[in-house]
Amino acid sequence: MVSTSFGTTLVAVEGSTYPVALAADLTGLGAAVSAVLPPGRVVVVTNDVVGPLHAARAEASLRGAGWDPVRITLPDGEAHKTLGTWQGLVEDVLALQIDRRTPVLALGGGVTGDLVGFAAAAILRGLPFVQVPTTLLAMVDASVGGKVAVNTVHGKNLVGAFWQPRLVYAPFDVLDTLPDDEVRSGLGEVVKHAVLSGEDALAQLEADRADLNARSHEALARAVRASVACKAAVVAADPRESGVRATLNLGHTLAHALESVAGYGRLRHGEAVAIGLVAVTAYCERRGWTERGLARRIEQVCAGLRLPVAPPLDLDRSALVSAVAFDKKRDRATITLVVPAAPGRVELRSLPLVEVPALVDVLFDSRPQGPSPSPSA
Repeated sequence: MVSTSFGTTLVAVEGSTYPVALAADLTGLGAAVSAVLPPGRVVVVTNDVVGPLHAARAEASLRGAGWDPVRITLPDGEAHKTLGTWQGLVEDVLALQIDRRTPVLALGGGVTGDLVGFAAAAILRGLPFVQVPTTLLAMVDASVGGKVAVNTVHGKNLVGAFWQPRLVYAPFDVLDTLPDDEVRSGLGEVVKHAVLSGEDALAQLEADRADLNARSHEALARAVRASVACKAAVVAADPRESGVRATLNLGHTLAHALESVAGYGRLRHGEAVAIGLVAVTAYCERRGWTERGLARRIEQVCAGLRLPVAPPLDLDRSALVSAVAFDKKRDRATITLVVPAAPGRVELRSLPLVEVPALVDVLFDSRPQGPSPSPSA
């Protein structure tokens, strides 16, 4: 079987470039890895859900291109994205007596990619790293940009590193094995990227709604290409998140708080992003920072893609306020808020901590304020 290409986007960061290759299936994985690294041993790290479904095909492709894969399997799920799991993975990789030329390949979703990337960054002070994302969320977000981390009891992604992959290889046939809510989770980040990219991207997303809900590979590929292009441009301009890259956190100040307070795993990341995106846009409209009607439009896009637009009602307000105030983007007595002024135009504002309760309150409003957009919007 010949793998069909959906296109390749190059990510240029810190003097080097790596490809994000979209493909129909895993057939071309081995050749793609061999194009960026010399064949030899490769550590394939997967999880106990993805491994039985896809690891054998990935390893067969690698062997066909001259690689000698050895597999490590991690437990699946956000609850296992911990320092303990990371330490166990580091020890398992070191036990294989690898050297600094041995790549580690993450075959799984964002949790697996983050754990493996963080391990690759630390082992022998840096091993080559390959991402093979198997969820839509990982394809559009976690696999691109080099931010790898684990969660702690204090919050999400608070311990980690910047470690760029040598290759991202996204096979679309693996999405067929995902449950619908996992695909929806990926669409939450797709909506965020569309708002960041501008009117054309947002309108395309609205036009593709039915096809995306039907899980059309062509529509999903358009969404992934647009998201990767958006993120690649931002990462190239700011690889260490010292400025403009913070705009990628649109909706995330609330989303990370929602995930933490709900308990990791209750809300999928993209679902939390959708809720956070709708709420922060509504808040910014009320402050006069965002064009009227954008919150309602984003709400309709999210709802049309079957994403939640409000949090579970049983979440504790005071706990959410505390979680937002502890956001890792905090600077003394303020947090950095990403403001969607209009499609394609975002701003960073310092929000005093005393304003956080008002921001959190918007989460529990019945709907964003402002008129509905016109049908042609």
